[in-house]
Formats: sequence, structure tokens, C-alpha cells
Amino acid sequence: MKILYLSNAIIPSRTANSIHIMKMCQAFAENGHEVILVAPHIKDRYEKHINDFYEFYGVKKNFKIKKFWSPNIIGGSYLYLLTILFYLLIKNNFDLVYGRFLYGCYLATLLRNNVIYEEHGSLTDSRKHVLKIFKKLIKNKHFRKLIVISNSLKKIFLKKKYLEDFKIQVAHDGADKVQDFNNKTILLGDQNNLKVGYVGHLYKGRGIEIIIECAKKINDMTFHVVGGNDTDIKYWKNYIKNFKLNNIYFYGFVSPKETIKFRNSFDLVLAPYANKVAVTEVKGKKQLDTSQFMSPIKIFEYMSHKKPIIASDLSVIREVLNKKNSILVEHNNIEMWVNSINKLKDSNLRNKIALNAFNDFKNYTWKKRASLVL
Repeated sequence: MKILYLSNAIIPSRTANSIHIMKMCQAFAENGHEVILVAPHIKDRYEKHINDFYEFYGVKKNFKIKKFWSPNIIGGSYLYLLTILFYLLIKNNFDLVYGRFLYGCYLATLLRNNVIYEEHGSLTDSRKHVLKIFKKLIKNKHFRKLIVISNSLKKIFLKKKYLEDFKIQVAHDGADKVQDFNNKTILLGDQNNLKVGYVGHLYKGRGIEIIIECAKKINDMTFHVVGGNDTDIKYWKNYIKNFKLNNIYFYGFVSPKETIKFRNSFDLVLAPYANKVAVTEVKGKKQLDTSQFMSPIKIFEYMSHKKPIIASDLSVIREVLNKKNSILVEHNNIEMWVNSINKLKDSNLRNKIALNAFNDFKNYTWKKRASLVL
């Protein structure tokens, strides 16, 4: 099958949605499909130093990427959409158009392309014109189905009565199988201590405060934070100076491919989500809270690396994690976090939880997900 993946995500970038898109395109191709990814080229809105997009994300070069100009001005996105229109008119031989770009997917249905649309938000707080386009998309006869990332998100759409049950499919996020568990890096600090790891952004609700509080109370382990932008890291480094902590280390942003080395090097990993979680951090703007319906890629990457996970006990997290494949704790209970980390000093318990998570991971590979949604 020939698949066109329509995206409005900046590639390459540091966002989780760009990782998701690249991994899904790779997975579609691994399942035997011909895949072309279309993404916008916006000046000064991408990682300029990156020449090889595939290498940066750690994906195979088994699909094509086409970047269409999208000027960084008011109305620039409409010019990008117009380019997609002409592309679809000229290359009208796709068996399926797939994507998370609402306007692009709607345009594709108008041009009589079969479309599967994937949505990671509830659309409950969307502007009126966004909901209007969504409702038109799902009523078009060329619309096939809606893919959502959690059962909780499906319930939100069903409650709004936008679609019937059979038109909405749940597909949690995923991760790649780890090819080499010995691909490690040398972490900072005492090499004899257990290493507690976190990989991800430092946005509001991601739990960096929890990690710091645990580091204050646990002196015989080292804590390693991979991710975050320079401003965030500077802020948190200045913050911990007040407590004279010498067991927490910040590594900054590393490419998706390079994060593999860090996860392999940790002894246990944390996913300390708050009960409100932002997907971005833009000052002065209302943030989208995804805590009720998210499906964090981080969780699946931890599972794929066969690491014991301690995570916040949120209902949406329980769609994947449970008391056998992780330790789940109250998101704001520092004492529980500290006790849970200390429990994992027991190597037998660490191995048991990690193995259970790894065995469950077989249901959440990107390749399996790509097969499922088709």
C-alpha cells in the first residue's frame, strides 16, 4: 500500500510528536508499505545543525521525507496547506492518507483520498473553527476512522457523540525494540551507587520537583536527568544550589537516538507525572492539560529497555502499567516516592518488575502499532 503521512510538526525538532511521526513512518515501511512523509519547512523553527534527519531520530531510511515551504508569518500555514493541495492533485495515486494534521487530512478527503486521522488531544478546548473542520472531516465518506492514544481519550470523544464506537480505535504509543542493551554511556557521579534516571522534558507537571525532593532524602543513589532546554536546566541548577545537592546531574537535550545509551545505563527509571501535565511551555499562554488522556512515549521506552519503573498512579497510566510491571505511587506523595525508590535497592525486585514490563512491552512496539491502526 502507498501511504502519504501528512504532518504539521517541525522535523527535525525536540518535540515528542515529531518522534512519534518519524517512528510511525518507519513502522509503516517495516510492515511493507511505501511511505512518504510530508512536513513543513519553517525558517528558524528547526534544528539547523542536523543534516541527517533519520540519524537524529534513530530510524531507518525506509521512507521518504518531503518538506514543503511554510513561511513563518501570519497565514503561512495556509500556504503550506495550498502546497499539499497541489501535491495531492499531481500525485493522486495514494492508497491511504494518514496523519495528525487536521486541515491536511480534511483536504485529502475532499480530494477523495481514503483518510485515517490520528488525534492526541480532546478538542474540548479547541477553537470553533477547529471543531468545525473536525466535524466535517468525520462526516466525509472518505474518512475511515479516528485513532486515539488511550481509552480515556476515546471515552471523551464518545461522550461528545462525535463518532460511533466502531469509528474510534485506541492505539497507545510505543517504542522500538532495543537492539543492543550494552550500548551504554558513562554517567556522572559515584559509579558504585544505584543510578536513578529520567528522560524527558522539564515542562510543568513532568515531575522534576519530585526528583529533586527524592535526591534530597536519598544520599546513596545518584539521580540523572536527561532532557530540557538551556533555560530550564539553568533554572533548576540554580534551584538545587540552595540545598547543596551533589547527587543529581543534568545532561541537557540529547538526540532521540542518543537517549538509548542513557536508558541502558540507568538502574531504575522515574515517570513522576503530576495530575496536570503540559505538552509545551509557552509563557503567557494557556497550557493544554493532557494528564487525563495522555500516552507517554517515555513509559514504553522504559519498558523496552527492561528497566524497573516507578510512575505516578494516574488512571490513564494504569491503561499500560500495573502493580506487576511497575511501582505506582501517589503523584504528590514524596514519602511514597522515596520509599518506592529505596525498595528497588533490592536487585531481585528490580529484575522482577523490569522483566514483567519488558514482557508486556511486546504489545507496544511501533511496528505492531502501525499494523494495528491499518
